[in-house]
Amino acid sequence: MKEYVAGQRLVLERNPFYWKADRKGNVLPYLDDVVFLFVASEDAQVIRFQAGETDVINRVNAQNYAVLSSQQKAHDYNLYDLGPSLEYNFLFFNLNDLSGKSLPLVARKQAWFRHVSFRQAVSAAIDREGIVRLVYQGRGTPLWGPVTPGNRFWGHANLPRPPRSLDRARQLLRNAGFRWAGDGTLVDASGLPVEFTILSSASNAERMKMATIIQDDLKQVGMRVQVVPLEFRALLARLFDSKDYDACVLGLVSGDADPNTEMNIWVSSGEQHFWSPKQAHPATAWEAEIDRLMKQQLVARKPAERKRLYDRVQQLLAENQPMVFLASPNLLLGAKNGLGNLRPAVLDHYTLWNVEELFWRGK
Repeated sequence: MKEYVAGQRLVLERNPFYWKADRKGNVLPYLDDVVFLFVASEDAQVIRFQAGETDVINRVNAQNYAVLSSQQKAHDYNLYDLGPSLEYNFLFFNLNDLSGKSLPLVARKQAWFRHVSFRQAVSAAIDREGIVRLVYQGRGTPLWGPVTPGNRFWGHANLPRPPRSLDRARQLLRNAGFRWAGDGTLVDASGLPVEFTILSSASNAERMKMATIIQDDLKQVGMRVQVVPLEFRALLARLFDSKDYDACVLGLVSGDADPNTEMNIWVSSGEQHFWSPKQAHPATAWEAEIDRLMKQQLVARKPAERKRLYDRVQQLLAENQPMVFLASPNLLLGAKNGLGNLRPAVLDHYTLWNVEELFWRGK
């Protein structure tokens, strides 16, 4: 590290004693220094990139990618759409044990959320294709499980991917004892209207759009849903501390293609077991089975056996819908023309994973 200015930049300089050399014996890295600029927002990053103040933009959303594409001819940069990333977005309901907490409104709604047919109906009513079209401008993929097409080895090829069906959603709700009042409002067996809130991060425009689309989708089966934007730290406090929420839209970006990095999510005792974290004992038989499968694959020696076990985990998640998986964005990024050896990858760091090999052509 050569220089650090808080809130402005970080400068790394070339290590003359770096261990690695290229095939011709030239000592790496090629670049003399790398400068990271701290920028407040993605929009500001795009403006700086367009102005030529930065050479690489590591990841952009679909809207900014479209802006950069429309102006590419007037600027000296290349854009890359690597296809599906490892990010997956999902909706989940509050299935925590609320005994001992003064949350009567949430607890009353949990009777709905705990019914697997209710969660399956919500999944059937959501227009995933619409989310990809409206949120990602077509540069994304609908999801029915946590493994995106960007993770080719671990994906479950035979996982059901049913299209949106309001008829199926209504039938599942009928099977669970729900009915519709005269004004089309969905009510439970006691006549209580099905109303709940969906939390999401106010700073993430894409997930806020998803929550709004879900709100409209569920309205079509008689559910009254309100979207509540929260500052991210306040959102996490609701999820893991007070547990005062109904449902939430979140997303995760896997830092590795291997499922072991997500043990904390799928095992019932995990701190990020979003729908009901840190359980002393699995609350359901299917959660107990997921616990067993994840621990078995952790120690299995053969990749094929690990794959078989994790496929079963994905199947259980699809059947029980503790997380309603929504969509994955494509990995979109950009770099100035002339940057040699740039080979963008699906794992972070997407553009600088081989930074010691990067060089400027003609320099």
